[in-house]
Amino acid sequence: MSSKLAVIGLGDVRKQDKGLTIYLLDKLKNIFSETLDILFIEGGFDGEDLFETLQDIDAEKIVVLDTMREIVKPGELDYLIIKPREAKSLKELLMVTIGILSDDWGKKLSNSLCEKFYDILDKVSNIINNLLNK
Repeated sequence: MSSKLAVIGLGDVRKQDKGLTIYLLDKLKNIFSETLDILFIEGGFDGEDLFETLQDIDAEKIVVLDTMREIVKPGELDYLIIKPREAKSLKELLMVTIGILSDDWGKKLSNSLCEKFYDILDKVSNIINNLLNK
């Protein structure tokens, strides 16, 4: 089945802020539940299997949500856009890296990210809306 958009979250809910993208996926599924052209996929704990996951997805556009502790400030987003020249159906791949504060063991987001969660959710929702309307 082909989709207009696939959203992949890489994260581990057992490691505090590393679970952010999985929590975002849950909220995004609710926000975009009426939109039939979006796949939401938990892509594993890290990007180790990302290449294989991407091979199995038939979508025009793909957003990969990941986290990073040291380069991107907590709660901020960084982007990398890839437009493949030769692909069956994929027109655009957008890597979104979200800065986190802690990747220690624990099943709860840090206070800093808890405060910024809905702002991050709004930013990611806007990205999805923009990609759907392109």
